[in-house]
Amino acid sequence: MSGNEPALIQDINWTLDYKVRLGRAWSRFMRGLAEQKVLGTHCAQCDRTYVPPQSYCESCYLAIEEWREIEPVGTLKTATIVYQGFEGGPAAPYAVGAIHLDGTDSLFMHFISGPDLADAGSARQALQHEPRVRAVWASEPEPAITGIKHFELI
Repeated sequence: MSGNEPALIQDINWTLDYKVRLGRAWSRFMRGLAEQKVLGTHCAQCDRTYVPPQSYCESCYLAIEEWREIEPVGTLKTATIVYQGFEGGPAAPYAVGAIHLDGTDSLFMHFISGPDLADAGSARQALQHEPRVRAVWASEPEPAITGIKHFELI
C-alpha cells in the first residue's frame, strides 16, 4: 500500500431497540411532565436547583431529597439549528437549545420553535442574545420528555 490510496467508505445501518430504566429522579420528573409540571430537585446544603433533576448535588455531592415545581419559562442560553436529520429523529431543519429555567442552576436541553428555520440568517438572529422562552405542552400529556412539545420564543 502506498499511502496515497483514497479512504474506504462503508455503509453501516444499526437498528437499536432498547429500554432504559430511568431511576427514581427521572421517573418522578417524567410523571410530572404528564401532569404538565416541571419538577426539579433542590439541594438544601448548596441552595442549588436542578432541572433535569439530580439525585445527588453536583456541587457538594450530597443526596438530594427536596423537590420543587419550576415555572416552565426561562432564558435560551445557546442554540443550534440542525439541517441534517437522522432516521427516527425529527424532520430537519429544527432547533435545539440549552435553556436556563428561572430559579434553577442548570441547563435543560429541548427543541426550540419560533424562528423561520428556512431562513438561516433570521433564525440565527432570533436565537441570539438570550431570548426568553416558555414550554408548549404536548396535546396528549405523557410521562416522557415529549410531554413538552417544544419551547417557544416569548
